[in-house]
Amino acid sequence: MYMKEKTISIMLVCGLTFSTVSPVFAEEMTSQQDTQQQLVLGNHGIEAKQNVQITQGRHITPTDFVQIYSQKYKPQLTFKDGVVASTETVGTFETTIVAEYNDGTTEDFTVSYTILADPSITPDPDPVTPTDPEEGQEPVTPVDPEPETPVTPDPEPTNPEPETPVTPVQPVDPDPVTPVDPVKPVDPVKPDPKPEVTVLATAKTNVTVELNDSALQPSQFVSRNAHNVKLSFNTQPVTNTLGTHSVQILASKGSATQTITVNYTVVDTTKPFIQPQEDIFYVWPNDEWTAEELVTATDNSGFVKVYFQNGQTLLDTTTPGAHSTVIVAEDANGNISTIDFQYQVISVAGMMLYSSPTVNFDKSTDTDIYGGTEPDTTLFVITEDSEELLAETRVDYSGAYHAVLSRPLQPGETAYLIAVDDNGGVSDVTHYTYGSKQVPEVKAESIVKSATDSQTTAATPNNDPSNAIVATKVDKDLPKTGDSNSKGLTVIGLLLSATALLYLRKRS
Repeated sequence: MYMKEKTISIMLVCGLTFSTVSPVFAEEMTSQQDTQQQLVLGNHGIEAKQNVQITQGRHITPTDFVQIYSQKYKPQLTFKDGVVASTETVGTFETTIVAEYNDGTTEDFTVSYTILADPSITPDPDPVTPTDPEEGQEPVTPVDPEPETPVTPDPEPTNPEPETPVTPVQPVDPDPVTPVDPVKPVDPVKPDPKPEVTVLATAKTNVTVELNDSALQPSQFVSRNAHNVKLSFNTQPVTNTLGTHSVQILASKGSATQTITVNYTVVDTTKPFIQPQEDIFYVWPNDEWTAEELVTATDNSGFVKVYFQNGQTLLDTTTPGAHSTVIVAEDANGNISTIDFQYQVISVAGMMLYSSPTVNFDKSTDTDIYGGTEPDTTLFVITEDSEELLAETRVDYSGAYHAVLSRPLQPGETAYLIAVDDNGGVSDVTHYTYGSKQVPEVKAESIVKSATDSQTTAATPNNDPSNAIVATKVDKDLPKTGDSNSKGLTVIGLLLSATALLYLRKRS
């Protein structure tokens, strides 16, 4: 007896210990399962459901087949190729769900599911059992005349007794069958899958477009829910006004169509486009240039303000040499672009004079001039009387040039030929008179002398005219050709004009 009580005590202690520890084991197992589940989900927080069971004829959606654990990537679920899973037939089937994420990627999930019979559609076998007449007579059989035969010898009263219970058995047959008939036409689930096919596209959220963007596409506003869905604008989007607007997108596939209304916001985050008018800009000392004259600036808003970052109104041209400044372009909504503008303040002093260009009289005509001058320079042809530019052509590496004039020279008309290099150096001037084979050359000495006689200073470091360095100070208004003592100034003016044609932008 003592051993039996001791055994019972030990069993109670063990049972109490196990019941206390069991929840801990359960929590550890659940935690491990949750960790394993998170590893299976991948980066998008979504996975296919297991053991999916659906009642026959019930309306279904893609969320019945996948489990979403995170809305970080905002998955959009659709049946692949628009094929909705069928629930009309009992059995086990497969369907594929497509998930479209907001990072632009998609993922397919193939899910196995089982369609269970609907009790309201399939007759219950239990009430059908008594419809069998043989089974219905079984409980009557023991009451058959066999036990009454020894009691009453007359068979006549015994006959109606077994027939009496048979009569109420017959109306039992329609009772279980009656509820089956009205259930068949009542099927509210069948028309529901049809609207699922017409959901061809879904409106996107938080849609923004740039101000005055003329290249918008319908796919920027909606997401396709099936393959081969065509998208078009049912109404044109408004992009010329900042703020919230709406647009209608028409989605179509075959004979099915859908109109989706999408809200969107017009914003302006585009910086102005700005570029210098020249890679390296050449200006004369003390020339006045505003920022708008030095760059080209445009913006999608249509308005651009251009100014110097240092706050100055005009470009600093007081000191000869290479300089740079920052030019700012700002649109109406505060978007800013800047460029580092490079420019060179040039001085008249220090221009090297090359030999004057030569002319090939045998090949030259009233519209074409052939000859030679300093290689890799630019040759200008300027009329003597009106200082009209007739030609500007590049001299090749051998020194040969071919100038095609913009209009024919008249017999006896004179033109100046001047070569200018890429560093601002110029040649002596050639006077070419059409119809004459004599070309008078204007040497550097005559330029210096004429300029000196007209109150223009000059200096030559040595006696070699080809190496002459001319330092000049030219009056702002040069005398016209034909004025007294104007020949030297006219030639210097032509030299400066040729340099300006190559390096300086004409100002209106």
